[in-house]
Amino acid sequence: MKKTTLASLVGAAAFAAAGAANATIVVGGENGYEFSVDGNINQFYIYTDQNSNGGGQDNSQVANGLLPTFLGFNVKAPEINGLTVGARVSISPSTNNGSYVNNSSAMEQREAFATVDGGFGQIMLGKGLGLYSANNILLDQTLFGVGATAFSAADSQNTGQTSLGRIGYGYDYAYWRSQIRWTSVDMNGFQFAAAIVDNDTGFFDSSNPAYTVDVAEKDPRYEASLTYATAFDGGSVKLWLDGMTSSVEFEGAGSERSNAWTLGGQLVMGGFEVVAAYYDNKGQGIGGLGGFGAFTTDGNARDGDGYYAQLGYRFGGQTFVAASYGESTLKRDSLLDAANVGTFSDLDKNSMTTIGVYHDVTANLKLVAEYSKMETEYHVRSGDDKVDVIAVGGFISW
Repeated sequence: MKKTTLASLVGAAAFAAAGAANATIVVGGENGYEFSVDGNINQFYIYTDQNSNGGGQDNSQVANGLLPTFLGFNVKAPEINGLTVGARVSISPSTNNGSYVNNSSAMEQREAFATVDGGFGQIMLGKGLGLYSANNILLDQTLFGVGATAFSAADSQNTGQTSLGRIGYGYDYAYWRSQIRWTSVDMNGFQFAAAIVDNDTGFFDSSNPAYTVDVAEKDPRYEASLTYATAFDGGSVKLWLDGMTSSVEFEGAGSERSNAWTLGGQLVMGGFEVVAAYYDNKGQGIGGLGGFGAFTTDGNARDGDGYYAQLGYRFGGQTFVAASYGESTLKRDSLLDAANVGTFSDLDKNSMTTIGVYHDVTANLKLVAEYSKMETEYHVRSGDDKVDVIAVGGFISW
């Protein structure tokens, strides 16, 4: 048994993209097969101080952050006739008590996929992180922290299975989706990927409960991503352009197309790291999960956009200090009435500022201290909602 920095599959890639010193335990056989195990356990003390028109909430939690715990199992076969077959299955149990009303289960199945690599690139079959907006979340400093604790600053701030990071406060969620994906080989730094994805079958939107998704008329979702990455003396650059499109069918109310795209980049130079990304969506709502203000009561898609910018410095390769700001906006719901003032139909903008310190004590132990200020503004309702979030905790990874 030996330790290696191999982090070739999606679950471990989340750690590698954010600069963690993650290790995977690999067991090799004489026949060329490899079996490996990787994972993490993270835990935070989270304090939120809410100042809302609906009343304040001073809340303390002991819970995991944006990432749940991970336990991943990987298999890699030897190359045969130019093809290499691999597979990954992971479980993502939450350490949280599940106090949030929509947290129906403390266990998630985020990854279960197989890959075939060859001269054509890679074919991926199964459930994994989506293409659209993946780089936005993987390069966000709050990936190893807590960030936002609810989809608006007016909600209950008891997190569900995980916190939100900057989801709904600067980018849409990539989500974990069942898919068939092709990724090209690296072409002088350029790489293209495209996927046909199982579409959403239902939405939670407390402000627009009138419409119901017709699962009998479900169409697939399509996603694509173009990236460019290169390294130079003392640094590196990564650029990406992602997009998605899907048709949402409503029972007895026709259909509406949902589209979104995002453009971003990362620059690493010396100890400095800069990340910036912009997105534009239609029918994705706050957070890109299909609900939370995505459609009007009669099923018309609402337009939204947003961005985030992040600046950090890595001291001695072990301590990353970063600050970021991001916001997500929605155009006004044309059917907004008095009954929906102050709900997601009325939501105008979510914004959040985050400052954090992320320190690698060892290759397997990371300590985190993070402060975020969430704010929600409305089209009609006067007065903003605000939440201060303080989180202290860390990761044990292998």
